[in-house]
Amino acid sequence: MNIIFLVIRRSLIGLFLLSILAVIVGAAYLESTLPSVEMLKDMRLQVPLRVYASDGKLIAEFGEARRTPITLNQVPQDLINAILSTEDRRFYDHAGVDLRGLIRAAFHVLTNVSVTQGGSTITMQVARNYFLTRKKTFVRKFSEILLALKIEKEFTKNEILELYLNKIYFGKRAYGIAAAAEVYYGTTVEKLTLDQIAMIAGLPQAPSSLNPLHDKNAAYKRRKHVLERMLSFDFITRPQYDAAVKAPLPTHYHGRAIELEAPYAAEMVRQELFDRYGEAVYTLGYEVTTTINSQDQMSANYALRRALLEYDQRHGFRNRNRIQLKMSRNKKSEEMLDDWSDQLAEIPAYGNLNPGVVTRQEGSRMSVLLQDGRVIQIPSSGYSWTGTSFRVGDVVYAYQTWDQATWRVGQIPDAAAAFVALKPESGAILAIVGGFDYNLSNFNRAAQAERQPGSSFKPFLYAAALSEGYTLASIFNDAPVSYTDPVTGVTWSPKNASGRFYGPTRLRVALSKSQNLVTVRVLQAIGIPTAIDFIERFGFDRNKMPPVYSLALGVAVFTPLQMASGYAVFANGGNRVTPHIIKKIKDYDGNIVDEVSPPQPVSAISPQIAYLITSALQDTIQKGTAQRAKKLGRSDLAGKTGTTNDWHDAWFSGYNRDIVATAWVGFDEPKSLREYGGVAALPMWIYFMEQVLKDKPEHPPLMPPGIVTVKIDPSSGHLARGQSGVYEVFTEDTVPQEGRSNNSDIWEWENGSAGNDSLF
Repeated sequence: MNIIFLVIRRSLIGLFLLSILAVIVGAAYLESTLPSVEMLKDMRLQVPLRVYASDGKLIAEFGEARRTPITLNQVPQDLINAILSTEDRRFYDHAGVDLRGLIRAAFHVLTNVSVTQGGSTITMQVARNYFLTRKKTFVRKFSEILLALKIEKEFTKNEILELYLNKIYFGKRAYGIAAAAEVYYGTTVEKLTLDQIAMIAGLPQAPSSLNPLHDKNAAYKRRKHVLERMLSFDFITRPQYDAAVKAPLPTHYHGRAIELEAPYAAEMVRQELFDRYGEAVYTLGYEVTTTINSQDQMSANYALRRALLEYDQRHGFRNRNRIQLKMSRNKKSEEMLDDWSDQLAEIPAYGNLNPGVVTRQEGSRMSVLLQDGRVIQIPSSGYSWTGTSFRVGDVVYAYQTWDQATWRVGQIPDAAAAFVALKPESGAILAIVGGFDYNLSNFNRAAQAERQPGSSFKPFLYAAALSEGYTLASIFNDAPVSYTDPVTGVTWSPKNASGRFYGPTRLRVALSKSQNLVTVRVLQAIGIPTAIDFIERFGFDRNKMPPVYSLALGVAVFTPLQMASGYAVFANGGNRVTPHIIKKIKDYDGNIVDEVSPPQPVSAISPQIAYLITSALQDTIQKGTAQRAKKLGRSDLAGKTGTTNDWHDAWFSGYNRDIVATAWVGFDEPKSLREYGGVAALPMWIYFMEQVLKDKPEHPPLMPPGIVTVKIDPSSGHLARGQSGVYEVFTEDTVPQEGRSNNSDIWEWENGSAGNDSLF
């Protein structure tokens, strides 16, 4: 019996020693395969790409993980206490592994015959979250312990806690404590209240199932548990506990607090950085400062929406879009409003249009319940344009008038629009809007929509004529003309928009009043190849300019951004600039990765030609097709309207020395707007300019050397005799001689006299 006992004892001792040896060997092997915890010192958290305006306002955030890294001294002590109370009460006492917790977890494993998650200290969670998977195995748990011990040797407790608070997942794409504060409460960590702190601190155990947006019951119980733990450790008082446990839970997801609405600009930046860095751009923590000016961008948003809604309302109410909310006769009025509020929440808002439901219609006004719970009053003047009567339960889109004095009924516009503003000297994009609302369409019409510019293309052709020796006093005959395509035999007979003919006309007048027949004759005079060669200097792709006489009337195709860039050449005195939107890129550590130096301006045309065209385009506003802009009360503005065949596209491009901007209105699937550029597009430009130029001094063009002003006979272009006549500007070498003008012959052809050399 003694021998048997001795054998058993020796066997058990041997087995124990072998187990110890196995553990030692296993630990040594595992340790050799584990990563160095030194990596934590240089490890980069997955931080999204953030895009800012030039003044630091946040425009957008791109990346799946919401994370805002913070330092431990930014975290309130109550939040630290809440985390320690629930996750690792003895954090500052153990060496990375809590034996009591492990024994408790081991007992749970033995009694449940399964591997569970218990027993992990904060240090072990750091090890798991930074280096290991979440797969529940004994090997992973052992690796977690070994890594935790190594981490404790290399880092202080506060450094470990900071790593934890920035890495841990809190549900709803929120990684790190700062992101959790933003997602659930729309605030920063330092502004969290005790009840909010307790709710967030309880999430790491099961972030997907315990968050209040998923399960309010579970979230309430977990928050109560955290508060009880804090109370038991004397971190809070009983009155604090009582108040916090009764506080309401968050009810909706809070997106990142976007400070400036510029989604089309943000998308341009995202695409450019994605082309540079690929998918990694969404996790490297880059911060991009753009050239976007916050005030200019807000003015552009306002101008486009106002002009487009006004255009839309001039063309009638589309009854097909009406929605009637469900009504119940068995519910009280308060219950009905709650019911309608729930239904309204499902209807998207677009631009400045707020969905609402008519709750009362009486006399000359109607009451409308908005999504945010406000009940507004819309006077009859705000919906009479619709030509319809609204019933209780009808859904309407409402918006405040531009002076915010009253409300109006609107509708989502069928037409589209775009707007872009540049700094003429550098090409920096100050504002860009690609449509009424990015959620309606993310197609950036300002930078991507190639449309015919119509008459807004004429200044480039007239500049080409000046380069060939013609002057603003040169006279061309505004009379009927036809051109026949020698291949197809098709005859083209252009007309003026008015349908009238004006006879001999100076180029200044023809440009400011947008006379088509003179413009076509100008192209005939200088030749299509010469014109295209010259216009290419403005940065336009010659492949987009068909070699036909209708080119004179803008049958080329360009984007609003390209048109604004072309007009910048006139605004800055003759230099071609490259539009750009990125100003500076910083990495995760705040180091400047790229401080963008825009391409140097390139001389495109002479300063003298730029000045002469600007002078004529100032007349467009003072005397020509853009006289609506005279309401701005400025003499330093120049610009040109544009309308294409059948009114498919409406344009206005204009500038002074400080800013150049282009407005476009049209349909994505081209059809008639039934309005000219001076009616559909010019108001958008005016609304923008009246805001951005408010209280700013005039900045007229500088007269370059070699420009002279002389008095001419307006009917002939010759030098004037006596006191009568008008003043005109010339380059010194093109001043007309006494009794005659340079290139002042009256250009005219009989119908079809352009012959077989003409191009359609």
